[in-house]
Amino acid sequence: MKRHGMHHISRNHARMFYQPVVGFLALAAFALLGYAIWLCLHNISLMTTKGTQFVGFQNFVRLATDWRGLQALWRTVLFIVLATSFEVILGIAIALFLDQEFRGKKFVRAVILVPMIMTPVIAGLTWRFLFNAQSGMINYWLSTIGVAPVDWLGNPNVALYAVLVADIWQWTPFVVLLAMSTLETIPKDLVEAARMDGASEVRIIWHVILPMLRRTLAVAALIRAIDSVKAFDLFYIMTKGGPALSTETQNLYGYTVAFTNFDISYAMTIALFLTIVTNIALMLLNRFAMPKGVR
Repeated sequence: MKRHGMHHISRNHARMFYQPVVGFLALAAFALLGYAIWLCLHNISLMTTKGTQFVGFQNFVRLATDWRGLQALWRTVLFIVLATSFEVILGIAIALFLDQEFRGKKFVRAVILVPMIMTPVIAGLTWRFLFNAQSGMINYWLSTIGVAPVDWLGNPNVALYAVLVADIWQWTPFVVLLAMSTLETIPKDLVEAARMDGASEVRIIWHVILPMLRRTLAVAALIRAIDSVKAFDLFYIMTKGGPALSTETQNLYGYTVAFTNFDISYAMTIALFLTIVTNIALMLLNRFAMPKGVR
């Protein structure tokens, strides 16, 4: 009884510690959201002398009919889907490879994780030099096998995929790290029993290992999808949204509207719309990737 009472007092002390913090964070979030909605419902622009006016949902209607904004949204969705898919697939493949015993395993593990600790600015500059059409190493390596040089960052049909390669290179190690930590918790006896029953390596991976990695991969996919939505540094450093707006995502478009056109209300509308769409998509992904029994 005494022990139960002490446990109850301890829980009350814990609540007294975290409840004010949670309350403050919730209040700050609601205040910022309220201010963002207020901005979206007005016509604040630093390029006009008109006073602030209430315009209702006019900015949202403008966004729905803004061809440049819709194109940027499509590129954002394409980038999220491709980046997340490739990073999860490559990540699990590399993690399975590193789960094997071979000489130099620790060194290979350390090298693979290096891109993840680089800042996006350094990664973007590195890939910008590598993809340089005149002096980049990618075109040099292609020339050694007889392939004509490619204007990776100057061709509107290729530039988005060049940025995608840089993002995959930098963030696949994150998926590898998560997958490796889960692989080490899988009972080796289970895998050995499957081998003794005559199961091939492919069947063991498909029926034994991947089901146990499902939750980890779902979490990794969610985190990478969220980060892909927020991707800005790589695009800004490598292409600045060009050529011909071919790599302009919603983030870059919102940045241009805010800091080039100084149309603050419309820029906030773009940001708020992207936030709403992203949250809905991530909730659906979470629902399908992690059913109730798995959460």
